[in-house]
Amino acid sequence: MRPDFFQFLRSPLLWIPVAIAACLPWGLSAYHLAIGTLALLYVSLALAWNVVGGIAGQISLANSVFVGTGALLASALYIRLGIDMWFGMVIAAAVSAILGVFMSLLDARFRLGHLSFALVTLAFAEIGELVVAGTDFLGGASGLDLPKDHGRFWLFEFGGGPGYFWAALVLALICLVVNQAILSSRLGYYLRALRDNEDAAQAIGIELFRSKATGMAISAALSSVAGTLFARYSNFVDPTLLASPNLTIEIVLIATIGGLGTPLGPLIAALVLIPVGEILRGQFGGTLPGLHFFLYGVLIIVVVLTSPQGIVPRLLSLRRRFRRA
Repeated sequence: MRPDFFQFLRSPLLWIPVAIAACLPWGLSAYHLAIGTLALLYVSLALAWNVVGGIAGQISLANSVFVGTGALLASALYIRLGIDMWFGMVIAAAVSAILGVFMSLLDARFRLGHLSFALVTLAFAEIGELVVAGTDFLGGASGLDLPKDHGRFWLFEFGGGPGYFWAALVLALICLVVNQAILSSRLGYYLRALRDNEDAAQAIGIELFRSKATGMAISAALSSVAGTLFARYSNFVDPTLLASPNLTIEIVLIATIGGLGTPLGPLIAALVLIPVGEILRGQFGGTLPGLHFFLYGVLIIVVVLTSPQGIVPRLLSLRRRFRRA
């Protein structure tokens, strides 16, 4: 691990915003606190996808499978078999990691290009949605209703709005630290080398399958944990939301607008776009449904035309130019 990772962990630029965010539940209304919790959950989902989509350069469209596994499998184990959701979360994360490794195996075995890999993972996402809809144990197409939250932490209950906000904040922080740790580690160098030129990377001894499978397993496990927290927070697991490929598309759009391969890109984009989208949905949802998706599309076009690498890399580039000047 490079020294800059430990500097990152000791930096006030990390802990001061976290401390400020941790105090927000005492100053926000229930409505705005719910928006903040949702934004932090999307921060975790975008950062989890950034491991494989940004750092490794694999455009995976199967993250809804991992999120759905975390939400539905952990919930079903709790409701049907009485397995507490902490243990169910671990089981679901392990299953998601195995699925991610299997997808990486297909990529390594058949040497899929970026477009082919995206299409294969999209097919997995579509199959996953059909499997969920046809499996009664997972709630089928009607989803699963979780028992009422009584604030019992040992049963994966966080006792209402502030508790779930803090839980989502901790998970977002973990995903941010994991992204930074990968970038500062040997695995990060391997993934970026494979992203830029697979043949050259293999020629210098980087193992294609091991590196990509490790990155995919980490991304899948983090996405699954976020899915479990999402399910417990909403108290109802809606397969049309948490197991649908549309969720992956939204995550990819957020990460792309912010800037792929950088932890700050998905973080800032999710913290801006999700609250704006929720407020617009609340204000104009009855008259202009889908307005936030239209805004995402406009932002994608603007970012591609002006900052192909994303907003945050563009701002960092301008900052470096200003310092040189």
